[in-house]
Amino acid sequence: MRRFSVNRVGAVTWRVLKQIGRDRRTLGMMIAMPAIIMLIFGFALGGEVKNVPITIDNQDNGYTFTESSDLNSTVYFGGNITTVLLGDDRVKVTQCPFDSGLSGVDNGTFYAAIFIPANFSETLFKNGLGKAADLLANVNIVINSTMGNHQVSIPLNLSQALSDVGISDNATLAIYIDGTKPQNEASILAALQSALQDSVGGGGITLDKQFAFGNVEYSGLDVSIPSVIAFVLTFLVLLISLIIITRETSSGVLARLYATPLSAIERLLGYSTALLLLGILMVGVILGIGIGVFGVAVQGNLGLLFFGAVLYALAHIFLAVFLSNFAKNELQAVQMAPLIALPSMALSGMLIPINAFPDWVQVIAKFVPMYYGNRIFEGIMLKGFGIGDLTFEFAVIGGIAALFFILAISTVKDRISA
Repeated sequence: MRRFSVNRVGAVTWRVLKQIGRDRRTLGMMIAMPAIIMLIFGFALGGEVKNVPITIDNQDNGYTFTESSDLNSTVYFGGNITTVLLGDDRVKVTQCPFDSGLSGVDNGTFYAAIFIPANFSETLFKNGLGKAADLLANVNIVINSTMGNHQVSIPLNLSQALSDVGISDNATLAIYIDGTKPQNEASILAALQSALQDSVGGGGITLDKQFAFGNVEYSGLDVSIPSVIAFVLTFLVLLISLIIITRETSSGVLARLYATPLSAIERLLGYSTALLLLGILMVGVILGIGIGVFGVAVQGNLGLLFFGAVLYALAHIFLAVFLSNFAKNELQAVQMAPLIALPSMALSGMLIPINAFPDWVQVIAKFVPMYYGNRIFEGIMLKGFGIGDLTFEFAVIGGIAALFFILAISTVKDRISA
């Protein structure tokens, strides 16, 4: 047997590095890809969810009581809660009627609608502090002149006062919330709990929580599967399509096709049709496993869901056909798929809601096809949306498919130039 030689190992190492150095496109991707992915995932995972859009309809009239023979004071707990929420950066509050808030949650404009009834302060005061008059002497009352009345701010020991006397009928605060985004839901509820704690000590309040879209509280699997479908189609369709088309070049098949009467458009349509059939097969497998094996929820029309998945796959097939015109070998083709799929996963709302990003990143996210794919799959599966609710998203995906097909035709090599 030959003796081990460090020189021979070094020779092979140098040859590989020299070969990669000559392939500037591959070398650029090896440097740029980790940098881009780390930057994007740093933005996606680097902070808590903030600026979640919600609405508040505060109908609380407050409650006036006689503090002394010559002074009437008013407790206004609903206003205190609203004020605290307005200053909380975890939520972005719009004050509007509750009915408008419900419609806004249903159409995706807001993620929660909060309603504070007219008798909120009265109920909370009478059933709590009203029964604990002897404890009021120990509560630090701050009198503010507000709108002609005296407003009373009561600190955190209100919670202890309420619990000490026992409450027969809590004040009710209603919230209608979108449960399809767990991170947004958690941020909203945390902000609301903080507001209740800061305003009234958190005691004596019943939270009447109802979920949007059929009042269904989805499991983690239910809310994850739509994004998983979008990511799998993005990554696998791109990867497989790029490898298949690039292999035609590296194997010499494409060179032989140049000698036939086959036009560039016919060739691209042939590739696209074959890949679309494979894409339909992948869609069937993905949906079959998700629905049949894991039993994920599908509130909307299954046929529309299948059509949306096929259209989404077609857009990425045309993208792969376009990109294949610039890939010289299978290695470059394989590099393109994760370079597109991983940033798409980070920017589409799969890992963290879009509203958690800085404003300029949110603008970039709107140009990512997977963002619209997520909206289609989530809308149909979790919200029961129909084609009318998702017209814009379907139009965008269809437009992306048409754009990439036009780009593929305009950049493809014909028989003469090849």
